Amino acid sequence: MCLSKTLKFVFVFSLALAASINAQATQLRAAQLASDSVISQKDDSVYSVVDKMPEFPGGDKELIRFINKKIHYPADAKKKNEQGKVIVQFVISKTGKVENATVLKGMSASLDKEALRVVGKLPAWTPGEQVGNKVAVYKVVPVIFQDEESAWSVTDKTLVLIDNEKMPLGFDTQILSSAKLASARILKPFPKEEKAKLIDKYGRHAANGVVLITTKKDEMEYILADTLIHTDCKEQDVLPEFPGGKAKMMTYIADSIHYPFVAQRLKTQGKVFVQFLVDKKGKISDARVIRRADYFLDREALRVVNSMPNWTPGSKCGEKLNVYVTLPVSFKLEVPAAEKEWEKNDNTIVLLNGVKLPASFDLKLLSFTSLATYIVFQPSTKEVVKKLVSKYGKDAVNGVVLITTNK
Repeated sequence: MCLSKTLKFVFVFSLALAASINAQATQLRAAQLASDSVISQKDDSVYSVVDKMPEFPGGDKELIRFINKKIHYPADAKKKNEQGKVIVQFVISKTGKVENATVLKGMSASLDKEALRVVGKLPAWTPGEQVGNKVAVYKVVPVIFQDEESAWSVTDKTLVLIDNEKMPLGFDTQILSSAKLASARILKPFPKEEKAKLIDKYGRHAANGVVLITTKKDEMEYILADTLIHTDCKEQDVLPEFPGGKAKMMTYIADSIHYPFVAQRLKTQGKVFVQFLVDKKGKISDARVIRRADYFLDREALRVVNSMPNWTPGSKCGEKLNVYVTLPVSFKLEVPAAEKEWEKNDNTIVLLNGVKLPASFDLKLLSFTSLATYIVFQPSTKEVVKKLVSKYGKDAVNGVVLITTNK
């Protein structure tokens, strides 16, 4: 494990079906406004903007789908690696027919010709209206030419795996908290040989690509305090370590904690994150709380950390290092079974937008700012359990969590 400044994995999964057709055409319309005005003066039956614009059956998404389905990428253009947008203008007549298609901005002779051919195949639209009357309207659309790999993007059909556990199709990765993630890789289904390998390894749904996400298993973090180290050294960094290792450290912390009386009375629990310096001699100093739980728990966490014996210092290529360590100190009360509150377990039903998540899914991975609703149905009484089981099945005796995302 290499020491570095805090390592952050930021990944953004683009679900671009395409920008709105009307939005893409706005600038071109502005550029054509003067000439359109002249045309309108000559033939006032054709408008650039009307009260109710023409609409493709099913809307812009269906228009994009139709164009993409009908395009035949010209062989000569593909051979020359010609890619881009051909901007086509046409008229939607009073009856909704597509007429008078022309290229406003072309790419090459073959791409322009194909764009006009595809536009000529468009079915009838719902015509535009002005002051309640059906009128002919100019429409501008981009016809995009890209090879299959360049056009590919993560969609709701892409398979998502979190720590090798398959998520249901359509799983929205944007609801995950980036702070809880260690890494993310996108495996494209290209070329064909790679696609076959993905299907063989992950199943048929991998034909639409795979997103591999790993989560952070260790809440401890290490930050190099030294600015000058051997830049030519190829050896791995050696992390500072508590005498006997992590297991011994956790035992030491658990045995050393004196649960504050006030926190006990208030039934306060949680984790306090303490950051401290392990210097070149292994001594601990500069301990401070960087994520609080409670005043009394914070003070106790600092006391325990400051009481720890010297660590084995970090090093690289034989040189000792000053390293900042962030350590969670957990406080958990022993509560009699009769007084314990309900907690989610591995059999609790978790539904995300109506789709059941794997039992292993950790709700702590969620970024709650990305959620629309988060409702917990606890099996608090026999009557409640009966209703939950009736609606969600026998596992509902372990509770039900309903989550919806912002669409």
